[in-house]
Amino acid sequence: MRRIAIFFVLALLVLMPFSAMASAPSASCKGGTCSNLKITKVNISPAVSKTAPAKIGFTGYISGPVKLVQYTVIDPKTGKVVGSTSSYCSKCRTKGICSCSCIIKQAGTFDVKITAYGSGNCCVSMVKKAAITIGPAKAPVNDHGKIVPSFKSVVSGKKVTFKDTTSGVKPTRWDWNFGDGYRSTAQNPTHTYKKAGTYTVCLTAYSNNNNYKLVCNKVVVK
Repeated sequence: MRRIAIFFVLALLVLMPFSAMASAPSASCKGGTCSNLKITKVNISPAVSKTAPAKIGFTGYISGPVKLVQYTVIDPKTGKVVGSTSSYCSKCRTKGICSCSCIIKQAGTFDVKITAYGSGNCCVSMVKKAAITIGPAKAPVNDHGKIVPSFKSVVSGKKVTFKDTTSGVKPTRWDWNFGDGYRSTAQNPTHTYKKAGTYTVCLTAYSNNNNYKLVCNKVVVK
């Protein structure tokens, strides 16, 4: 029984280094500053994005033995972290080229903190002020999928009053064709015909995203 216990302890001692080697390095800096580690250059792309959310790529160039590079995106107004990513790859460890990316979901101008970790949990870091600017998210177009033009007409002799009753998207522009060669861009126009007859009146309604639809009705003028 005693031999089994001794063998078990020896097996643990043998396996422990291998399990430690298999795990990723801890993102801590308890050992202080690495004297032989230096961040030589950092590229951020795109540094300016028109709308949120935005995918931001980071590439750090590190001299010295590096195990891990972490990029932290910080809102300077609140101090809150809005994005974080790390590079732990063969190019990072062997060539010191550490690339990765993350999604920033909110608009604003942000600082980026770059931290490179070496052996023994030592690290070096730098902060790039106002390194990323992201514009506001696009407002959704609330058009319920379509614009449905329609109108009503009230005839009084040869004078006809038209009322726009378009549904769905709210129109931003109207184009009326009264069927006698005359037109109007008013929302609710009034038109006087020169003679009696049956006219085909058409309304083209335009939405704010340049969608448009046409509807035509017959109007009898006596």
